[in-house]
Amino acid sequence: MNGNKIKEEEILHEVRLNILEEQRHYLCKHLNPQDHFAYLRSKHLLTREDEELIKSEVTSKRRAERFLDILVQKGPNCYKSLVDALLKNGTQLFLAEKLNKEYERKKINLHNLLTGSEPMDPRGDIGVDPAALPRPTVGSIENQNIYKSHTDSASSSLTTYKSSYISSNDSNA
Repeated sequence: MNGNKIKEEEILHEVRLNILEEQRHYLCKHLNPQDHFAYLRSKHLLTREDEELIKSEVTSKRRAERFLDILVQKGPNCYKSLVDALLKNGTQLFLAEKLNKEYERKKINLHNLLTGSEPMDPRGDIGVDPAALPRPTVGSIENQNIYKSHTDSASSSLTTYKSSYISSNDSNA
């Protein structure tokens, strides 16, 4: 890393981890990890040993806690892979929607912080220490392009995931 410059992807990774931590209680209450083992193992994010550790927990809440603990240690793709697994499985789409809505809210707040705009959320919480963020000039073309690319890609992410899984399942049928 170059001095005070932080890569955008590193910031967004921290935002995603923060979302998983903030939503931990809700996820542990509703998430059924066993539904996602096959998909996450196919993506090499879980091992047979991870699966056994999760299954060894006595309660469903503890299984979900262990699942999240293991998943966040698997690197920067853990958030996306969890959302993909939720969408692929199709039984807990409300969890994917909740995570994606929170991610979009935090990205907008991050953009507002970087550009000096008014936050939509009075808390303006992005899950990252704002002092660690680079301070670009207000309204710079670079910032506008970054924000536009994120909002364009993220606004349709849930729809894109759903349609790609539906079409891939139709072609496999």
